[in-house]
Amino acid sequence: MILVTGATGFLGSHLLYELTRSGREVRALYRDEQKIAFTQKVFGYYQAEGIIHSGKIDWVKGDVTDPVSLLSVLNNVELVYHVAGRVSFLDSDRGMLNLTNAVGTANVVNACLQMGVRKLCHVSSIATLGESAGSQSVNEEVLWNEGETASAYAYSKYIGEMEVWRGIHEGLDAVIVNPAVIIGPGMWQGETGDLFKKIYTGLSYYPAGASGYVDVRDVARIMIQLTDDAITGERFILCSENMTHRQYLNQLADAFGSKRPDRVISPNLASMAVFLESLRSFFFRKDRRISKRTMQIARENLSYSNDKVREKLSIAFIPVNESIRFLAGHYLREMNLPSGHN
Repeated sequence: MILVTGATGFLGSHLLYELTRSGREVRALYRDEQKIAFTQKVFGYYQAEGIIHSGKIDWVKGDVTDPVSLLSVLNNVELVYHVAGRVSFLDSDRGMLNLTNAVGTANVVNACLQMGVRKLCHVSSIATLGESAGSQSVNEEVLWNEGETASAYAYSKYIGEMEVWRGIHEGLDAVIVNPAVIIGPGMWQGETGDLFKKIYTGLSYYPAGASGYVDVRDVARIMIQLTDDAITGERFILCSENMTHRQYLNQLADAFGSKRPDRVISPNLASMAVFLESLRSFFFRKDRRISKRTMQIARENLSYSNDKVREKLSIAFIPVNESIRFLAGHYLREMNLPSGHN
């Protein structure tokens, strides 16, 4: 039996599809039954909606922050994919992030050790990687340095990753993946949906920075391959390509048939946006969607090496432009939108 935590999330849903399509017996952990509908939607992108309620998936309600419940969930489980996690770059969410990403991961590691799980695959983040010197891309050997600029999210994921290393030292077979920005159909759920709407209607501004991008299908498939392999005690950066945010947004706009963004977000404009967002949050009692830290991250020029995973597994990543065309097609169909409207 295989357990997937965070099975109703973006990556978890795609991973669940890849596991079930190969006929594997899977137990899926969820917190909110209503979110299973999103997983069904993801399966629908691959014309496989029927699998959700076919009996191939053992749906179990639970929470990684509840250590006692995890013991029963892990009964007869051999492999665990720990995907559950929270994402936020707001300092006000530090407590929630630490509870899920750090304490929750410690609970999973402890339960795996206690229940004799054969192997764990933990989803970390490129946020836990250090910064390389000069123009060199970041690789798995670059150590993280919290410094003064690390986000609450990065800190929580780093502590979670350290819990997995602890488990490895205590005898647990485990691998860690550090995905770049994951893209694929369904990523427009929640607040990201607002960005997709703006790109479709014609986004004017773009952030100045750069980062790595990777297809969600590649992340899921590599996780399975790493877990099936005898590899243990290692971490792997999963990144298809490095590109500027402007290049990514341009390709997405082209796939929509929309106008490309043509104005960079200057530091002064970023400060004004953060100020206006704080006012919106205060007067309308809404959660803040952007902060000074998110703007700083968007301006960083980040680059990541995928040499290790390519050499170890002899894989070829899906090109980002192909990933964008794939997800854009699903977005337009799901939203019943025409392409080439501008």
